[in-house]
Amino acid sequence: RMREEFGSDPQQMLALLGPCIRPPHYDVDFASQILRQLHGENVGKVVDSGLCTATDLERFYSYRAEHGQTGRHFAMVAL
Repeated sequence: RMREEFGSDPQQMLALLGPCIRPPHYDVDFASQILRQLHGENVGKVVDSGLCTATDLERFYSYRAEHGQTGRHFAMVAL
């Protein structure tokens, strides 16, 4: 959509995949699907943090790993 709406060049883009729940803690591998889509769109630089929210509960909150206990995440994005 960035290409059509703003004339953006995917080769000039940087995408960072931050912490998220990953297998085996979740059946769906969202991280791999997102990375595959980014590479399929020829995004110039793709960085995967490789961090799983379910395996590092000292740093991250995981509703699934903490059995329903709620918490908050924060993200800052720049265009």
